[in-house]
Amino acid sequence: SGYLKSLAPLVVPRSASMCSVSCLKCLFAGSMKQPAYEVKRTSHSVYRLRCAERTEIGAASNLPVKLVVFDFDECLTLVTLMTEDGKYSSPEQEVWAREVNFETPWVPGSRIEKLKRLFDELKHCKDGETRVLACLTRNGNANGVVAVINLMKAAGLDIHFSAIWALPYRPGRSCGAYLDDGKWQLFDPPLRSLPLDHKADVLKSVCETPRAWFPQLGGTSQVSAEVQRMANMNLAEVVLVDDQRSNFQSETGAKVLRYCKVARYDAVYREFGLLRDMGGIGAHNDADYDTLKRFVEDPWMCKDTYQVRCQEREFQGSEAKRPVSLVVFDFDETLTMATFMPMDEAFAGKIGWSPKDAPQDDWSEAELLEYNFESPHVRGKRVNKLKDMLKALLTSKDGSRRTLAILTKNDQGVIAVLNLLKIAGLAEFFSAIWTLPLATRSQIPNGVYRGSSGVWNSFEPPLDEVRAHKADVLHHVATCPAKWFPQLAEKGDGIVSQSLSRLFIESIVLVDDERANFRSESETQAKVLRYCKVARYDEAYRDCGTLNQMGGLGAHSDQDYETLKTFVESPWDYPYESVAKVATEPDVPTPTSPQMSALGSTPGLGGLPRVNSKTSLCRDTSSEEPEPPKVPRIRQSLKFPAHHLEGDGASVPPPPGDVPPAMPAPTLAPGVIN
Repeated sequence: SGYLKSLAPLVVPRSASMCSVSCLKCLFAGSMKQPAYEVKRTSHSVYRLRCAERTEIGAASNLPVKLVVFDFDECLTLVTLMTEDGKYSSPEQEVWAREVNFETPWVPGSRIEKLKRLFDELKHCKDGETRVLACLTRNGNANGVVAVINLMKAAGLDIHFSAIWALPYRPGRSCGAYLDDGKWQLFDPPLRSLPLDHKADVLKSVCETPRAWFPQLGGTSQVSAEVQRMANMNLAEVVLVDDQRSNFQSETGAKVLRYCKVARYDAVYREFGLLRDMGGIGAHNDADYDTLKRFVEDPWMCKDTYQVRCQEREFQGSEAKRPVSLVVFDFDETLTMATFMPMDEAFAGKIGWSPKDAPQDDWSEAELLEYNFESPHVRGKRVNKLKDMLKALLTSKDGSRRTLAILTKNDQGVIAVLNLLKIAGLAEFFSAIWTLPLATRSQIPNGVYRGSSGVWNSFEPPLDEVRAHKADVLHHVATCPAKWFPQLAEKGDGIVSQSLSRLFIESIVLVDDERANFRSESETQAKVLRYCKVARYDEAYRDCGTLNQMGGLGAHSDQDYETLKTFVESPWDYPYESVAKVATEPDVPTPTSPQMSALGSTPGLGGLPRVNSKTSLCRDTSSEEPEPPKVPRIRQSLKFPAHHLEGDGASVPPPPGDVPPAMPAPTLAPGVIN
């Protein structure tokens, strides 16, 4: 499946004139980039490139950047659309490929020319030395690295790079190319010798064996002279620019120490309709170019903070500035750092469970509290900070009450989540907990609520009436709040704010570590209008080894608590940078357009038909690297001392000798699916 734009045969909006293919003015009618619109921007605006230097870089922080490595798909391109063989049969086809892959409809001016200036500036260091640029891609075109070179040549960008490497290794096809004397030469970099097919492992190998990745080393050409600095290189001297967060750290432990994360987004793009996971440096803001240039010059100025980011989308009626009435939290890796749960079946079925009730002594309350909630990265007890934040969120500055709830995908169910909250002393701040998807085990409820007496009761929220996606669920909550908050039927001053009976979707804030939860892929395209994205990261955690996709509000910075409180009080101060300003004309095919069937082709991703022709431009889906599944949250030792706390309650490593020899890990329910 894929997206396409072709010249022979040509698929254009039906409104476009079908005169001579050589008439580019008519050819691009209805498809050239739309005029840029003014959008409200603040320091909180999104879709900006974000750069960071890891704190563990240590003394190497003073080393300059010698090599900048760019991803290709959705990093150099906005979206990658290629012919099936990566070749272009005519100048007109090259023009079109250059336009749809590289030029942005959201910012005035030529993005290609801006990229060229950026590359020129990046190659020249402040100290007069030459910096090297390379490309590391997972583009899956059948023609491999040659297809990437061809598309770069179409935009005139290839001459700025010294080498291009393509993952994964493919037998019988060169996976690398290097520029020498103005010509691209194919070669085979040592991909098969890597411990793992991962970009972080590639860059580690580049630093250890640079001649295997830069064949120009030792030559006499101009490019050979430029890459001489690569002969002796530290990993701290490399910057990776990529749109995939998972590419910055490998399961082997290899880490990219300096990196730039290109923003990803979904957008209605030209006549292709809605495209998912687009990207591109400078796609929405020219500040990206300067940000990247400044970071490469002074990377030590941008330490990685892992802080929460909050946004309010644009929506009709936003000028009314309706206050927030309901704050809904994810549980796993949002309230928890990582979720660990006991193996005792009663934990998921008995409200008020205690480790003393368990037949097997695998977890104490102190251990559950520490492993799930306490952060080893900041001073002080994280649980106490969460309590202070939740208490503050319950009441707005004008004295009106808010309601807090939890919407989770934890597969152990709502009672297990409630029991962990009770152990941490956090349950009293919430009025309801709901779980997705609809539980198949009859003994496990899908919801619990706290009544006016403070007692928790199970109930069944109307999950059968709504798609199992958080955005769809919250829209249903806004429409039918009484079905989700049984307390609304109670008389008197109930446990929930009566403002919920007059709920709007913009009155709800979702706090979550999963970006995909803020927008549904259903036919409704339901969106969460106000949300906070909790930072995710991979890290060696306590005695559990390296855990991926960890999170947690305030896990790395106490500023998270203040940011969330400020956002909930005034979400309009955190505007979401528009990607939907460009109107979709009624006669432009979109995923829901009835004209799609009239085009006589099989729909592909995004609703765009695909023509069986080698001249079609198709989107390669193999380069879209999904997040790897979460590593099971399992302790490596049966008893890890949970009592090693500083006077203020902050977790610290246990003294040497206090950790017993490694023992077989107990069988634990993997409590994290979210």
